[in-house]
Amino acid sequence: MSKQQSGALSRRQVVGGIAATGVALTVAPALPTEAEAAESDAVPRPTVRDLTVDGRTGRLLGVDDTAPRLGWRTEGVNRGWTQAAYRIRAARGARDLAAGRYLWDSGTVRSAAQHDIPWGGPPPGSRQEVVWQVRTWGTDGSTTGWSSPATWETGLLRPSDWGRARWIDHPARTLDQPLPLFARAFSTTGRTTRARLYVSGVGLHEVTLNGAPVTDEVLAPGNSNYQLSTEYRAYDVTHLVRPGANTLGVALGHGTALVTRSVTNPATGRTAPYSWWQSQFKGDGTLVAPAEAGATTVKVSGVAGYHVGGTVNVDTGDGGVRLESRRITAVGTAGADGTGITFTPALTASHATGVRVTGSGNPLASTDPSAGAAVTPRLIARLELTGADGTVHAIVSDRTWRTALGPETTANWFSGSDYDARREQPGWNTPGADLTPAARRRDGTPVDWTAAGFAPPPNLTTALVWRIAESVKITARLRPVGITQPRPGVWVFDFGQNFAGWPQLNLTGTLPAGTTVTMRPAESLNADGTVNQLSVMGGGAVRGTDVFDAYTTYGAPGGETWHPRFHYFGMQWVQVTGLPAGYTPTEDTLTGLQVHADVPAAGDVRTSSERVNRIHRMARYSIMSNTMSTFTDCPGREKLAYPADYLQPFGALHRTFGYGAYLRTMARHLVEGQSRAGDNIGNVALKAPVYDYGYLGRYGDEINWGDGIVLTPWLLYRTYGDTQTMARAYPRMQAFLAYIRTKKAGTGADAHIVDAALADWSSAEATSGRITGTWAYHQVADRMARMAALIGRDGDASEYRDLASTIKRAFNDAFYNSALGRYTSQGDQGTAGATQAAQGLALDEGLVPDAERGRVLDSLVELIEGYHPFGGGPHLSAGTIGLSPVIRSLIAGRRDDVLWNVLQENTRPSYGYFLAPTTANPQGLTTVPEQWDLLNSKNHMILLQIDEWFHSALAGIRQTDTSVAYRDLVIDPRPVGDLTEAAGSYRTPYGEVTSAWSRQGGVFRLTAVIPPNTSAEIRVPAGGGAPPAASGGAVLQGIEGDRAVYRAGSGTYRFVSRVSS
Repeated sequence: MSKQQSGALSRRQVVGGIAATGVALTVAPALPTEAEAAESDAVPRPTVRDLTVDGRTGRLLGVDDTAPRLGWRTEGVNRGWTQAAYRIRAARGARDLAAGRYLWDSGTVRSAAQHDIPWGGPPPGSRQEVVWQVRTWGTDGSTTGWSSPATWETGLLRPSDWGRARWIDHPARTLDQPLPLFARAFSTTGRTTRARLYVSGVGLHEVTLNGAPVTDEVLAPGNSNYQLSTEYRAYDVTHLVRPGANTLGVALGHGTALVTRSVTNPATGRTAPYSWWQSQFKGDGTLVAPAEAGATTVKVSGVAGYHVGGTVNVDTGDGGVRLESRRITAVGTAGADGTGITFTPALTASHATGVRVTGSGNPLASTDPSAGAAVTPRLIARLELTGADGTVHAIVSDRTWRTALGPETTANWFSGSDYDARREQPGWNTPGADLTPAARRRDGTPVDWTAAGFAPPPNLTTALVWRIAESVKITARLRPVGITQPRPGVWVFDFGQNFAGWPQLNLTGTLPAGTTVTMRPAESLNADGTVNQLSVMGGGAVRGTDVFDAYTTYGAPGGETWHPRFHYFGMQWVQVTGLPAGYTPTEDTLTGLQVHADVPAAGDVRTSSERVNRIHRMARYSIMSNTMSTFTDCPGREKLAYPADYLQPFGALHRTFGYGAYLRTMARHLVEGQSRAGDNIGNVALKAPVYDYGYLGRYGDEINWGDGIVLTPWLLYRTYGDTQTMARAYPRMQAFLAYIRTKKAGTGADAHIVDAALADWSSAEATSGRITGTWAYHQVADRMARMAALIGRDGDASEYRDLASTIKRAFNDAFYNSALGRYTSQGDQGTAGATQAAQGLALDEGLVPDAERGRVLDSLVELIEGYHPFGGGPHLSAGTIGLSPVIRSLIAGRRDDVLWNVLQENTRPSYGYFLAPTTANPQGLTTVPEQWDLLNSKNHMILLQIDEWFHSALAGIRQTDTSVAYRDLVIDPRPVGDLTEAAGSYRTPYGEVTSAWSRQGGVFRLTAVIPPNTSAEIRVPAGGGAPPAASGGAVLQGIEGDRAVYRAGSGTYRFVSRVSS
């Protein structure tokens, strides 16, 4: 055991919600009048900027929150500046704002709050533009000018706002045929002053107007559980509409709405498409008896795949002209043969025997994992054109649209795409496009444009919702760092970095028409230099083995360029085959297009240690690779949104990118996907959105994944000050806790003990699931108590506090071995199961009795230093659930020396092991893998928690245990090992905080920048107990051990002290 004394840990807690609602000012100067403020507008002053709506900046279109929360940042203020008051004014447009015709004027509000400010105006209606601005006053008497106006615009808030728009599809397409294109030609006269396109393509859409993309977003509109919701987009296309002829074009892909291994393409070699899971095909048959108008029951050829609460679609043939979709109320009715389906409301027309009848999945998704019900490509759209005279003309999705089978011959979310450029019709989406039977493809074959058919919605329960999270975009273009030819005709491109995105093929010269070039992505190599794809797929032959993209040329003079559009891969290497003999590729032949959600950068760390910097870069790329339309576990083999995979390492994630809006979307998926029927009411599945098995089986109700429905709103509050999400989700959070209490928690001798099936996933050392499950149960009860208090549910808060206390006692009774001073799976009855994770979980959650905390921390250190299964020094052994608590416990106990020593190890399990060159990865890994032994995916987030230490201890930036949204900061850099310098930054909701330090020749220098409207405790190494030389006005509070402790408001502060060399 290390001889260094372990510091005592304080209980981690957050009390109250002052920072979220504004601090009451006990002393405030008289505020300048509006006239005085206007008089001084020409004088340089602090400025308000970065106005946010529900955590998003910029111009927002399609907002469906009629009571959003507002926020802003202030810059250019005096040292120690604190906001005394603010005023918000909003209008229906820029002209009204300038003219003083306000929709809402908050008046002068005395408050320090800068975020989570409730919209106080009337609820806006559909399509309403809101232009707003803010000014603030400081406690020092300063006044900002009005901020630049910001704009948000509501979308279509009611189903009726879509008017006559219907879901449409290609009426004759079969599953194994190419993906459909849709086009709608229209004409305009005069000037169009406003044009808005509202559209949702299931599973994915790519939209153009007059041949130009309507957005730089990709992989739109975003993945969902399509039985419950589908995201739609609102696009401003005013600049793309032209007088005269116009053409709106939409290409559709399957995305996650339809995943199957049954669609093959022997022409490109796609004979065993890989997919981690497959969509389920639901009810599909015919009427076996005629159905009359007014009927509420039909008899069908079979009732398998139909669900109460789901949808039955009657008469889907002939372009859907007679289609009627109804909500199912009973299955197996109407006669002894049990082939009846009862529904509501009654049919409005008659339907003949033999017409086709189909069903949707089960929107309740309780006893059947049908959230993954297959949905074939379809779209709904509404284009609104406003003329100079104010007249609005709407073009909606209906049978006037034309559709054809396009050049995308195969599109599989996991396996990849096949694209045959010979099937392209040049100009199909441009003004004057030929959408007639005479239209021809590049190869001279008919395009076969036909009228679109009416399609049922994915489910009658499917809501069209706006996405608050940032959209997915191409964020970087990577150039290969090397090309090898391991075999004749086989070229391997190395991008030097594992990333998520697309390979873009750039062919020069004229290749023969019909040349098929295949691109296989991989995270590793084989010994012969070809790519090894085992980590981008999983499950063996039963799940398929084909993962590639294939492009077939049309023989363009001068070359061809292509990249996929309806899926993405994780990759560092791409193996290219199929180039003609004699064609030698160059570094320009293939470009890596990095793709992820365009979340704002939040923070960074740089140090004098190349090892730290490299691991930090690995973590950053893993985070980017798994921030797509939803969080994912990995960009290759599974691509699923497992809540624990992003919530457990969130201490690192949120310091890297801003997730204040993005996490709201994840919360919606969790709430939306909660089981609401049967014995599983309140249960939350292992992932959300749910595509495959969800609520049943061994992992169907894993508490450390399902508790995301509680932890996500909590983290939104702690990190960004959001109280709205918890208030809206509160009944669903209660339902989850009730499910755990009644269905998962033990009774009798096991009262309040919860066994978690996945225990500490991906750990090197097994921790009892009873420990991880009961820890999670306490966490849920404790956070529910705190959130209940924040939203005024005092009775609930008291009940949940009592429950948390009871769980804490049960945890200690069951697992604490008082003789050993450590937690075991047997408690006082034995020593087995005394893992690092068991100690870290108890310490971090405050489950350890105060008098025992030092002993348990010492035990944790001893366990780390004694764990070296493959030789070497100290190693970590925890996994997904335990790793963050272990690291945070060491940070809180000021045992950075232990973490530093762990970081130097190269044997398994260690971060150094990830860096070691291997045959599979000659330069070591460039992202963080799923497992300590390098098995499975090479690009995960569940072991990157060490990055939290880089930010919060090496750079030394964190918030206090009672702070919300980083209002109360701690600057506490930890010079450790042979580290000579470190610098970090983090963009809090109030502004950017930075810390930069160096030590050389016994001199330690620190510069800290504290953002406006916040304060900080700054802890500076103080050799010999002498206070450092300080500039900037920080106030010395005293010497604590080897640290001088200062208090400081906003501003820049510099310190110089003597330390041991």
